[in-house]
Amino acid sequence: MNPTFEVWPGPMEGVSRPEFVYAVNQLKLVRRWMTPFLRVSDTCFKEKKIKEFLAPYLASSLEVTAQIMGTNPRILAELAARCLACGAAGINLNCGCPSKRVVSGGAGGGALKDPDKLCRIVKEIRAAAGEKIRFSVKMRSGYKAPEEMLSLIPRLADAGTDAFFIHYRTVTEQYLPVSGRTERLRQAVRAAAGLPVVVNGDIASVEEGKCLVEETQASGVMIARAFMRDPFLLERFEDPDAPCGETGRQLFFKTLESHRVSGGNRLELAKMIFGAQSTEFRRMLTSEFISK
Repeated sequence: MNPTFEVWPGPMEGVSRPEFVYAVNQLKLVRRWMTPFLRVSDTCFKEKKIKEFLAPYLASSLEVTAQIMGTNPRILAELAARCLACGAAGINLNCGCPSKRVVSGGAGGGALKDPDKLCRIVKEIRAAAGEKIRFSVKMRSGYKAPEEMLSLIPRLADAGTDAFFIHYRTVTEQYLPVSGRTERLRQAVRAAAGLPVVVNGDIASVEEGKCLVEETQASGVMIARAFMRDPFLLERFEDPDAPCGETGRQLFFKTLESHRVSGGNRLELAKMIFGAQSTEFRRMLTSEFISK
């Protein structure tokens, strides 16, 4: 196993608010960023909006990959070019979001239903981004069946993708318990034929992440939900002595509060970090209720 494999924080739509990102940056908990998706339809965001969106991530001085999502090849290519002009170092196309609302419109995981169109989108983005920019695709193992990725990954590579982020579940499996994670991801790495593959899905510890990389020969791991519950988790891949458990949660939340999180956001983030049944969250909830 490559000891320098990549460890990525998963992009978390609705969670990665500026205060959260600034707190992560302050504590130096990540080595790179991928933003939640910027979704476009018939028009592209203006540069001012894109700069505001990217600002908390770029403040870290780390490399930032801007994730984009949509169905219009030309608009997506334009968005990619504008994100790069605003400071992003790489572009990622979201083909993994399993939300029924997103999928029904053909975006996110819905893009996997039409491989021909998806390849056209990839070619347009690749042309707009240029050959020197890292352009990746974040996807599920398939729309209905994991076998779909075996033919799709090589096609996307030929169209211009140079790295993949693979979640082992299919789109229709949503977040249900599914067996066979290691084998599915091992097959994804083989299908990529030497291109980097970062694996994703239910990784809860450093040991589990390292084991999964070794067993699949992936180039790295991406962790989202476990990162929320254990804010120093990614840091412990490099520093085993970094805080863990309740100590890490308390330190992170104290830092988060220093960035003036509003009441509603504070409670929502506390629920995600400490858990709905935790003493800490219940104390905050009671305090918030009494203050009103």
